[in-house]
Amino acid sequence: MATCGLNVLPLFMCCLLAFVSFAATCQPPDCDRPDCGTCGNACCKVDYTFEQEPEAVYNTLKTYLMKGGNDGRYRFVGGQDLRPANISVMFVIQGKHQTLVHHYNDTLNFVVYGAKETRGDASTQTVVTGFSVSDIATAFCDAGQNYKNLEGFIKGLGMPFAEVTAFGCPRKSDAKDDVVKQMVLMKSMAIKP
Repeated sequence: MATCGLNVLPLFMCCLLAFVSFAATCQPPDCDRPDCGTCGNACCKVDYTFEQEPEAVYNTLKTYLMKGGNDGRYRFVGGQDLRPANISVMFVIQGKHQTLVHHYNDTLNFVVYGAKETRGDASTQTVVTGFSVSDIATAFCDAGQNYKNLEGFIKGLGMPFAEVTAFGCPRKSDAKDDVVKQMVLMKSMAIKP
């Protein structure tokens, strides 16, 4: 069997250093929900429920991205009103977030679903699915940065919300086993001749 001539150990060490460098970028609070490779790269998907109309939620998300969000490092990329398509999704919006050390960018996508009546009156709920994915190719684990991107942004809106993690960024009690498995996998890759 032919080999590519690469020494696996230096390549592993380079990747490990990139991982450690990236992992050190998440600054508390909200760094307690790390992800390792859920999307092939580190990512997080959280469903947020608001007690406002979908258009109002969309406009608030868009305006807040345009203003830089809670830390001034968010930016608006684009958004679209999908109501003319007559599908369950009403709006989509995309943004970017730059980490505190200004070295890494992450992509955020928000999908705003139509409101549903929750009681006999005019009260509605709007569900927003938030996604954050690390843009750097070697960001297999994120030390909680993607969850922090979403959580910090949503908290900064100043609107009451409820959240449910859909996938990625598990709670600490769920994540411990995943991180151990990933470290064992990385170690096994370095041992191969």
